[in-house]
Amino acid sequence: SLVVETPSPALDAYLNGWAIYQTLACRLLGRCSLYQSGGAYGFRDQLQDICALIDFEPELARKHILLSAAHQYEEGDVMHWWHPGQEGDKGVRTRCSDDLLWLPYACTLYVQKTGDEGLWEEKAPWLCSPELRNNERDRYETPQSIGEGTIREHCLRVFRQLEKRGTGPHGLPLMGAGDWNDGFDRVEGESV
Repeated sequence: SLVVETPSPALDAYLNGWAIYQTLACRLLGRCSLYQSGGAYGFRDQLQDICALIDFEPELARKHILLSAAHQYEEGDVMHWWHPGQEGDKGVRTRCSDDLLWLPYACTLYVQKTGDEGLWEEKAPWLCSPELRNNERDRYETPQSIGEGTIREHCLRVFRQLEKRGTGPHGLPLMGAGDWNDGFDRVEGESV
């Protein structure tokens, strides 16, 4: 387990306890931070959070990676956020590009830190709904789950989706809708 030691006992207490607890309680379990007052899971948001918890809660991180992968469409794009429901999870399909790379990043970081290569062969279902039409920026829906693929396949579909959407002059993915905290909805260019 990671332990931070600084000249400040108060900072050590914060970093080694309170900050970890807040990430777990507020961001992952409660989903009650500033931008998640509705309690939805955010694809990018919670994958970022579990990256901070891999050293402390590797089983929880693994479980959340599988949950996130189950919110990826057959085409490789993902459900930007969702609320769990008895009739299926209800959320929004978007053109956000910044969501996509968090799955392969979180998986790679998890495997590097835990040595759990078996994650790549775990399976998760795909979401299925009609792709967004050219005039649709996003769609609120309850898609069906169909089939399944390995986590490796889920990560590879991310790259195929990004390739399909194209890249800019620096080889970076093009901005989609709502990139980086919804601040660039109408901006064109590369997403960093």
